[in-house]
Amino acid sequence: MQRLRLGVLGAGRGAGLARAVALAPSVELVAICDADETRRAAACVATGVVGLSDYQALLDSDRVDAVLVASPMPLHVAHSVQALAAGKHVLSEVTAATSLEDCWELLAAVRRSGLVYMLAENYCWYRPWSLVLALVRAGHFGEVYYGEAEQLQEFKGGFKPLDQGGTWRAAELAMRLGNHYITHHLGPLQMAVGQPITQVICHGSGQRHLPWAVADSTNTVLAETSGGAQFRLRLDFFSDRPNSYTYFGLQGTTGAYEAPRAASEEHRLYLHGRTAPGTWESLWNYADQLPAAWADIPPTPARETHDGGAPLMLEAFARAVLDGTPPPVDVALALNLTATGLLSELSRQRGGAPVEVPRFGLR
Repeated sequence: MQRLRLGVLGAGRGAGLARAVALAPSVELVAICDADETRRAAACVATGVVGLSDYQALLDSDRVDAVLVASPMPLHVAHSVQALAAGKHVLSEVTAATSLEDCWELLAAVRRSGLVYMLAENYCWYRPWSLVLALVRAGHFGEVYYGEAEQLQEFKGGFKPLDQGGTWRAAELAMRLGNHYITHHLGPLQMAVGQPITQVICHGSGQRHLPWAVADSTNTVLAETSGGAQFRLRLDFFSDRPNSYTYFGLQGTTGAYEAPRAASEEHRLYLHGRTAPGTWESLWNYADQLPAAWADIPPTPARETHDGGAPLMLEAFARAVLDGTPPPVDVALALNLTATGLLSELSRQRGGAPVEVPRFGLR
C-alpha cells in the first residue's frame, strides 16, 4: 500500500503527533526537525526516526512528501508557505495564521502550489464528537441551527510579561483581545453545520487577574453562519476554577447534545421520537454508530482525550494527498475559522459591533 512520507517540524507539540503516526496506516514518519537538540533527541528516541536541526534540510529531502508544521503559532504561515514552495504538502497545527494579512498570503500560496493543505484541528476527531457527527449526518438531529463550546483553562502560570521572558503564547493569548485560539471549538461546530462563518461579535469582561495582560479574563464570541445558524464560544485562560475545555453543545430541530463539564457528568443526548420526552440519555447508547475507523484505535485512557483521534486526522490528510479526496479542513475552511477569531478582536475593540468574516472561497 502506498504511504505518505511525513516530516514533522517541531518536537514539542509535534512529538505527540509523530507518535500517533504509528496508528495511521497510510502515513510513514520519516524525520523530525527541531533546533532544540534535547527536545529533538527525545522525540527521535520515542519514534525511531532521523532528527534534523535545519528546516531547509527537511524540505530538501526527497524522502519527505509532506510536512506537519508544529512550530510556534506565529510561524505557521511562514513555515507552511516555505513547505509549499518546496513542493511539500502541508498539515498545519492550529491556528492557521495570526493576522488577516497572513491568511490571504497562505491562501495565495496554496492556490499557487496546487498542493494539499489541511489544518490539524484535532478536536474535530474527538471520539464523542465523532459519534455526534455520525448522528448528525444520519439525520437524527434534523437541521442543526445552534452550537456552543467553552475553553475554560486556568493558564495564568503559563503567561509571563514579554519583557520578562514571555513567549508567543503571552503575545497572542494574553496581549490581544478576542478569541485567537478559536479553531479547537469552532471547527467541530462548523463540521456539524457545514456552513461558513459570515459574521462575528465579541464581548469581554475586562482583565481581572494579571495587571499587565490585555486579554479579557473571559470573553464570549457569537458567530453566525451563511445559513443563519448561531454559535456561542466562551474563552477563559485566567479564572480560578477547574478546567473545562471539551464542552460542546449542539441543537437541531430533532436532537440535542451536551458534553460533560465535570468528571462526574456524562455525554448526554436527546433525540425526538427516540428519547423519552423531558429526559436525556447517554450518547453511548448509540455507540454502534461510531465511525468504523475507531475500531482500530486502542481503547487506552489517552485515546479518550481531545487528542485521541489524532491518528484518524493524520489518515484523513494522507488520503487527501494519495487519493485526491478533499481534506476535511482545507485551506478555505481553515482560514474562515481562523479569521473568525482574528476578527473577534476587532469586534471587541469596537464595543461588540458585528464584523463580517471573509469566506476565502467557501460557499
